[in-house]
Amino acid sequence: MGHKLLRLMLAVTSIATPVAFDQAPSVPRWETAAGGRLEFEAASVRPSGPDSWASSNLDLDASDYFRYTGGLVTANGSLTNYILFAYKIEDASEYPRIQAQLPKWAQERQFYLEARPDGSPTKDQLRLMVRSLLGERFRFTLHTETRQLPAYVLTLEKPGIPGPGLQAHPEDGLCTKPFEAAASGSPASGPPASSPPASKPPGSKPPMCELVLWPEKNGLTQMRIMAHTMAQIAGELTTVGVPMGGMDMLPVLDETGLTGGFDLTVDFLRESRKPRPPDADSEPGPTGPAFMEALRKQAGLKLTKQTGPITTFVIDRVEPLSEN
Repeated sequence: MGHKLLRLMLAVTSIATPVAFDQAPSVPRWETAAGGRLEFEAASVRPSGPDSWASSNLDLDASDYFRYTGGLVTANGSLTNYILFAYKIEDASEYPRIQAQLPKWAQERQFYLEARPDGSPTKDQLRLMVRSLLGERFRFTLHTETRQLPAYVLTLEKPGIPGPGLQAHPEDGLCTKPFEAAASGSPASGPPASSPPASKPPGSKPPMCELVLWPEKNGLTQMRIMAHTMAQIAGELTTVGVPMGGMDMLPVLDETGLTGGFDLTVDFLRESRKPRPPDADSEPGPTGPAFMEALRKQAGLKLTKQTGPITTFVIDRVEPLSEN
């Protein structure tokens, strides 16, 4: 799903012009906590076809959802996917900016990774290992800059009071531990599955620890995000809001003041980019709130446009894949 959303984002966006910028040398907390520079014991990277299928036990995203259960790490994605993963880039509006900075060969190719880490690394530690691999095999380097750019600011409509569609995620470990262990309460074993097993009431939707869109019988679309911090939720909103909800392709800054993991669920009417053809005999279309209205009424979240300091990622160097 991540690759499809990335292609969708690239098709509907343009790159903003910076107003001003400064260097942003501070190291993110997650990177410091993960231990700094790390490397795989052994790794192989090879090109794969743009539509090729390959087994993967590592989600190349910025979430904390962790499917890897030990042993060989496998992943398949574009160079942009690996960059987003290695630097834990949560802001979806940065995706097309990064893609646009890459040479044509890097924009068009997919790469398959097989790697063996030492011990039992966390997802953030695997990010640092992938980052080292990018530097070794692609001579990849980048730096960050803080620029004053147009952005959305995400706040609570009523300070300190989320709406019913925004609930604190229970401490069940579903999305932060390998899901075999999270489901059973015991150490993980066996090969990774394609989705987390969990019991659920009849007719309910299965738990999936990522952004998921569900078509509803009433013609609305349900967006659900599980076990994300508010900063991660803010970074995901343009993924849906731009193509389906009338949002501009701008960064979203979290100023809700909420900490910890949250589950967000909203039902909204997708914005149609094509006018409905006039037909006196046709049935009326579905009705419901637009995306940003649904966020406000159902989750108590408000989006306001303003200019603010945005961290952007600037690629310094990238070269074709070297031999393994």
